[in-house]
Formats: sequence, C-alpha cells, structure tokens
Amino acid sequence: MKKINILGSTGIIGKKSLNVIDKHFNKFKINFILANNNYLTLSKQANLYNPNYVGIINTNYYKKLKELVSNKNIKIICGNDCFKILNNKVDSTIISISGISSLKYIQPVIKGSKNIGIVNKESIVSAGKFINKLIKKYKVRMVPLDSEHYSIYTFLQNNFDKSKINKIYLTASGGPFLNHKNIFNKKISVKDALKHPTWKMGVKNTIDSATMINKCLEIIEAHYLFNLKYSKLDIIIHPESLVHSVIKTTEGSFMANISNNDMSIPIYGFLNNDINQINKYNKLELDKIKRINFLKPDKNKFPALKIFDNLNKESLSEIIIFNISNQIAVDLFIKNKIKFADIVHFIKKSLNKFENFNLCNINDVIMYQDYIYSEINNKLNKI
Repeated sequence: MKKINILGSTGIIGKKSLNVIDKHFNKFKINFILANNNYLTLSKQANLYNPNYVGIINTNYYKKLKELVSNKNIKIICGNDCFKILNNKVDSTIISISGISSLKYIQPVIKGSKNIGIVNKESIVSAGKFINKLIKKYKVRMVPLDSEHYSIYTFLQNNFDKSKINKIYLTASGGPFLNHKNIFNKKISVKDALKHPTWKMGVKNTIDSATMINKCLEIIEAHYLFNLKYSKLDIIIHPESLVHSVIKTTEGSFMANISNNDMSIPIYGFLNNDINQINKYNKLELDKIKRINFLKPDKNKFPALKIFDNLNKESLSEIIIFNISNQIAVDLFIKNKIKFADIVHFIKKSLNKFENFNLCNINDVIMYQDYIYSEINNKLNKI
C-alpha cells in the first residue's frame, strides 16, 4: 500500500484530497496529516482516516489535539517535529498549505516523496528556479493542482510541441467585482470580497482573485513550472470559469481546456497518475454549456495588473517583495486594518522600499522572505 502525506489537510483542498482518496484510491494509506491551528477538524480527520501521524504546527493546541484523537496508536506531533516526519519516505505528498510559509516544507518533501501535488503557488513564485533544480536532482514528479496549471500540464503531457505555442492564456473569472464600476472608490468589506462567483477557495486566494493578484502570481508560477518565457503567457477574463487555459498555436488556432470548475479534477488526476484515463470528476457535457465569454482585463479597474507589468521579473528579490507584501496586505484587509483599495497601494509602496539581493538557494529565499516580512510589518503597515 502506498503512503501519502497531506499538508494542510483541514483546508478546502486538503478536505477534497482526503475525500477523493477515501472514495476512489484504496491503494493509498494516509500516513501524515498536518494543520496549522485547526485542531478540531484535524482530530475528526484523524479519527475518520486513521493516519500514522497527525501534526499541528501551533504547539498551543498539542494537548487538546491529543485528547481528541481516539486511537492512541496514532503518533501526535507538533511544532518543528512536523518537519522531521517529512524526511520519512512516502509515495506521494499533497501540499495544500497557503501562503509563503509552505516554502519551509518544500525541501524535505522533495527529498522524501516520489510524487508531489502542489496547490501552493507562493512557494513556486518565490523559489521556482531552485525548486526545479531539486525536482530534477531527486527525480520527483511534481503536478500543479490548481485548475489553470493542471490544464496546461495535461496539454504538455500529451506531447504537445512547445515550439508550436504562440501564447498561453490563463483564465480569470474576474472575481466578485468584475461588473462593478469604480470599485476602489467604494467601501468594500471582507464579506464582499469573499463572494467569489464560481469557485470555492481559501480566504487568501479568494481575496487575490478579487484584486487579480492571483493571476499575476499564476503567471510567475507557469513561467517556472513549464519553463515558458513571460512573453508567451497572458491573462484573459472568462467569467464562467469553464475554460481553464487556452493555447494559441503559432499557426493561429486556439486550443481550450474546458471542464467543470471542480478542484477534485486535478486531485484525482494526480492520484491516478494517468491523464488518459477517464477522470471521474470531469463531468461537463457540451450541450450543458450556455455561453463562453472572454474579456480583456481592464487594468484601470484592476491596477495590480499595471504593477505586475512594471515588475522586474528577472529580479527574484523583487518578485518576493511583490509576493510577501501582498500576503501581508491581504492579512491586514481581512483584519479590517486597511481598506480593500489599500492592498495595491501597500504592494506598490513595498516595492519602492527595498533593494535587490542576490539569492542562491531555497534557504536564501526563506531567510530573505523572513527579513522582508519583518521589515514590512515593522515599517509599512501604517498606511
């Protein structure tokens, strides 16, 4: 039986992953489930799926978690001990932890896993070129589990000739404010920003979708995942969220990946490890599609796109500042400390504050991220 770790098991993707495994993949044994704070959901998962290990990052919840897990043969761990478990060899690991903190898990996961399904884009954005080197060194299969990148992955796995790619468009729903005018002149609540029209995602990803930062990060992610020049990557708004990516060929034709908007599709595909088999969650029929629209993004409505256009994408440290300042700004907005419109201003201010540094490996990136995170919190969170 194959062992699998699920990091971030209490989030939306973690829950879906456990559900897909439970329904369709009895060849997998849940080895390790990990959460940051949600010990209540984690304990229920432990009692239901009976993993070998259960980890909680926040040490304050260790005793409560241990009390709630009924099977005393399950080993409960916390804090930095959670990293040590990742050195044990397993067949697969799903990384569904949001935010920049997930980068600290990348190296032991790559060393300890044959297959990695990754939803977290922030780690690839900050350290993609170093992650690629490790993937190659340890001969690991890494599959992106967000819908856009998974759709591109399936194109390329089907031996599509990359030299025939003129452009790849990543689709964006446009978020909850696509049809609103002057959104940055309005008072927008967190509740408003979380009303995503088509996807159910985590809080940060949903806010990023509202500002379109999500697509900016996904462009960087695609650059690293598929070794594509930025000039071959673009964003198109597609409100129905049925088309996940579009390839424009050098001949001028368009090839669209169309499926229902269900994150279980890439999860099932990753676990099945055969893109040519029927995906049990891919149930869309053409006669059920009422309309498909494509719109050019309005950069006046979504000013984050202008900032991204001017970003020096050859500068890893500048990309990291962009990534981290957004995460901090989103967190401040969620806590009602800044306005929705201030998220973009916060990023712009941060980019003008710091100098570039030469970063040589993942450890450098982690240290630089910690430094930038601390500096921004200390100096720039009073806007």
